[in-house]
Amino acid sequence: MIQVLSWNIQNGEGVDGIISLERIADTIFNMSTPDVICLQEVSRNCKLKDGTQPDQLKQLSKLFQGYTPFFGPAYDVLRSGESEREQFGNIILSKLPVLSSFNHSLPQPTDSSFRHMPRQVSEVTVKTQLFPICVMTTHLEYGSQNQRFEQVKRILDIKNDIEKLSIHPATIQEPGPYAKLERSSKFIICGDFNFELESKEYDLLTNESQEQEVLIDVWSYLNPEAEHAPTCGIFDKKQWPEGAHCRDFAFISSNLKNNIDSMMVNEETDASDHQPFVISIR
Repeated sequence: MIQVLSWNIQNGEGVDGIISLERIADTIFNMSTPDVICLQEVSRNCKLKDGTQPDQLKQLSKLFQGYTPFFGPAYDVLRSGESEREQFGNIILSKLPVLSSFNHSLPQPTDSSFRHMPRQVSEVTVKTQLFPICVMTTHLEYGSQNQRFEQVKRILDIKNDIEKLSIHPATIQEPGPYAKLERSSKFIICGDFNFELESKEYDLLTNESQEQEVLIDVWSYLNPEAEHAPTCGIFDKKQWPEGAHCRDFAFISSNLKNNIDSMMVNEETDASDHQPFVISIR
C-alpha cells in the first residue's frame, strides 16, 4: 500500500493564530505514515504574521527525517534591505526513491484582480514496488478565475507532455543531460486548487467530453453518492465566511483508478485553515 498526503499548511499557522510546524508534523503522523507528503504554502524567509522569517524548508527537513525534500518555489526574490532571499511555494517530501524531479511555473495572465501571486506545480516520479508514479502538487490562484483556468490548462499540457515523454523517451545511452529521464504516465495531482466543484476549472479537468483524456476526482470516484468532504472553512470562519466546503482535491489518471483503495479527509484538526487528506494506492 502506498499513501500520499496533501495539505495546505498556511505556513504552519493554525486557526488559533499560532505558527507551529511541529503541530503540523504531529497531525500528519497521527493520521498515518505517508510515503509521500505534499504541502502547499511553505515559505523561506517570508515575514510571517508573528514577525518571524523562518526557513521552513530546513525546519520541515528536520521534522520529517527519513524523507527527502523537493522544494518548488513559485518565486525567488531578494527584497530591499534583506540579506536572505525570499521564496514561497510547495514542497514534496518522499520516503520512496525519487527518480526525477521538476518544477513548472504556471501562467499569470493579468486582469483586474488586485490579489494574486506567482504559482507553480511540483513534479516527482517515485519508485514503488508496483510501478513508477508521477506525483504532482500545486496551489492555484485564489483571486482570479481567469488566471486559475489558464493554470489548469497548463497543468493538463504538462501532463500530456509527460505522457508522451514516457512513451517516447530519449534513446541516448551515455550519461548526461540527453540520457533518458524517468517519467511516469500514472499520475496523482493533488493540492489546493482554489476552485469548487461547479467551476469551469473543475470541469476542464474532469469532463469526459473534453478532447484530451481527463483526470478522475478520487473522492467522487470512491464515493459517487456522497457529497465531497470539506477541506476548508470548518473552523476558520473569518477567511471562509461561506463555511465548510471543498477546494482541495486529488486527481488521478485513468490508468490508476483500479489501484485506488481509499481517501480519508481529516476534518478534526484546526492546525491550518485547510484540512489534510490521505489517499491510498494498492
